[in-house]
Amino acid sequence: MKLMRNEWLHVAWRQLRPNLIVVVLVAMGLLGMALAKKAHAQAMSTTTVQGTLYMANGQTGSGTLQVSWPSFTTAGEQAVVAGNTTVAIGSDGFVSVNLTPNVGASPAGLYYTAVFYLSNGTTTTQY
Repeated sequence: MKLMRNEWLHVAWRQLRPNLIVVVLVAMGLLGMALAKKAHAQAMSTTTVQGTLYMANGQTGSGTLQVSWPSFTTAGEQAVVAGNTTVAIGSDGFVSVNLTPNVGASPAGLYYTAVFYLSNGTTTTQY
């Protein structure tokens, strides 16, 4: 049986199509794994800042802590957008917050601002 050019292409396509689909799916899977690996590598590292808050009279304080920061680029070239976070200060004075390190960041000289809203009604700001 003699096949014309168009018929030959249709026969070849029918034979290659299942393999082509497998190749495309494998390629998409590899691309997805590469993107997932890159996204994982770009995960922002943080440092836990924690401690116990004591009032001037020596007793533990409680309330809330609001920490804010400007936009900066970490020493590892990761962009941090400006933002803030609020955490509770426990009745035992314990407070813990995760922050992105700004040592070696750009622009230099940026700092976090911590505002303590204490249960006795006082407010204190630290930089």
